[in-house]
Amino acid sequence: MLPVPWGASRWAVGLGALILGMMLAVQVRLQRVVPPPTDTNQLLTLLRTEDARKQALTREVAHLQALLNQRMTAAAAARRLSRELTTAQILAGTVPVHGPGIEVQWSNGTAPPGYQLTDIDLLLMVNELRAAGAEAISINGQRITALSEIRQAANYIVINDTQEDPPFTIDAIGPPKTLRDALTLPGGLVSVSQQEGRSITVSLRSMLTIPATTAPSLSYAKAGPS
Repeated sequence: MLPVPWGASRWAVGLGALILGMMLAVQVRLQRVVPPPTDTNQLLTLLRTEDARKQALTREVAHLQALLNQRMTAAAAARRLSRELTTAQILAGTVPVHGPGIEVQWSNGTAPPGYQLTDIDLLLMVNELRAAGAEAISINGQRITALSEIRQAANYIVINDTQEDPPFTIDAIGPPKTLRDALTLPGGLVSVSQQEGRSITVSLRSMLTIPATTAPSLSYAKAGPS
């Protein structure tokens, strides 16, 4: 066998070392790009855990939103019922009220006996005021409601079981100018009263207070369908 020259041997060793180095470099790169199986499993587990947590938070948000909607709906219903109750109490006259309106002072004045104030005159006044938008009315401090009685009895007028005589002070809460115009239009109660000798004045009021009436006890009327 012929001996290998020293230069060729050294060149072969260098080439082998270069190839070995390149193989080691490629292996290191592959380890960086592709994680070991253990790291991949941990990453998948973490992703699944985060996805489950996200779904749980989404369900919790939906649950809380539903609770909020229910409470808002219940609060709105409570406010609506409260307004309806207040309106019913005002219309029934069971609570005192205040607001703008008119004050009417009405007396017999110089009217002869046949033209003096009667229960019919007061009923006409109440009807005119209600038609003009009055929301609460009182006569001499007596709250007038759907169950109020206004009737002639001998020489006086009974209002809510109370004997009343002229002069009458009539308070009405509602649109002041509309109420006044309803009474003072040509041929209305004011002009007729003045023609017949009765004294009547209508004054606008920015604030009136009308008391409550005693709530009646019902023995026969029942709420709801029969």
